[in-house]
Amino acid sequence: MLFRSDVVALSPRLRHYGAIYQRSGGSDRTFSADADFSSVGTNFVQLIGIDPEAEAKVTHLQEWLANAKGALVEVSKAQWAPEPLGPDLQVPGELERRGRNAHGLPTSEHGEWRSIWPGMLLGGRRLAGMPLLRTGYPIDLVAVAWAQHGGANGDAGVTTLKKTFACAGAYATGARLFDEVTALVAIEPLREMLGESALDSSSIELVTDVAIRAKDGLSEHQLANLAKRLRTLVVPVLGKDTTAEVLTWREQNTVILDAVDLERAMTTAVLFAVMLIAAFLIYATLHMMVTQKTKDIGILTALGGGPCEVGSVFTRCGLVIGVLGASTGVVLGVVSVIQLNPINDWMQREFGIALFDHSLFDLPAIPYRLEPGWIAQVAIAALAMSLLVAWLPARKAARLSPVKALSYE
Repeated sequence: MLFRSDVVALSPRLRHYGAIYQRSGGSDRTFSADADFSSVGTNFVQLIGIDPEAEAKVTHLQEWLANAKGALVEVSKAQWAPEPLGPDLQVPGELERRGRNAHGLPTSEHGEWRSIWPGMLLGGRRLAGMPLLRTGYPIDLVAVAWAQHGGANGDAGVTTLKKTFACAGAYATGARLFDEVTALVAIEPLREMLGESALDSSSIELVTDVAIRAKDGLSEHQLANLAKRLRTLVVPVLGKDTTAEVLTWREQNTVILDAVDLERAMTTAVLFAVMLIAAFLIYATLHMMVTQKTKDIGILTALGGGPCEVGSVFTRCGLVIGVLGASTGVVLGVVSVIQLNPINDWMQREFGIALFDHSLFDLPAIPYRLEPGWIAQVAIAALAMSLLVAWLPARKAARLSPVKALSYE
């Protein structure tokens, strides 16, 4: 296929929703009364079944696991598995045995214990809010799904699903909302819970979406074209009535990217308003200067100064003001952006005021990017506006009649 060179790796995913319950001791569980997927204070989560090996080729899964141990998330070291996870994200057998013993579940005290429960990775913030949970401890999952042969009473068509997972640690992608509401599990145990066991010859490899990693360096236009080409292959396989879509990263994050674009537009509007105010002040200053220097203008005209020479005096004043203002603004702006994080930390430490709330955005530092082209456009626009507003008083001064100017006052 022509597009194979543009696709680096694929990873199947299976999405479902459910509620997780942390056992506080014995068979007791902690419950939440709110079905709110936007908070870590509830039991409800979005489950994503992944193939760990394939997922690591598409996303930065290993980095997510390492990030959770860093400064972004504060979690006790006792909650981390010291060894690599198994194929189903399973924790080492000794850790699972410790979890079973802590909750009064049967284990074999002699010989090596092999993990039975599949593992579940939780977002770092959610795991930090569950202090009783340790690696290898049980997590009970309750979900619902459409039953193939009707519900328990044969009428609702909905059945309740229950499965026990072992806490396999935490991950941190840096996207706060995703981390707080999403739990990662191996795809096969999730398929089995939904009634599609790999041991059943009639089962299907249930998948809700496929993550695709494109070749590095592709532009947004090239990614859009790749999505169109992939879509032409999806429709014949799934049928014309399929609702499947092939979405680029921008299309998947339309809401947040539109919000960023709106903020940029609002910033531009505010900057334009500030430039208008500055231009008005320049105009008012030069207009007052022309009014106060009317007699001086008359003397210059009487001594042979032409309209161009008289007008250029005030035009140069506007040019000097514009150059000084634009250059000072660019220097201060660039320096303040580069030092934005130290300034933000100092204001928060000294005055309790944060320009950028780290807890809200869940980022270790304020992200910024200096665009020389955009900075140059703003500086040139400011300089042009200062020349424009300086031209109006200069035009008035150049048109003054020497007789009227000398008879002023």
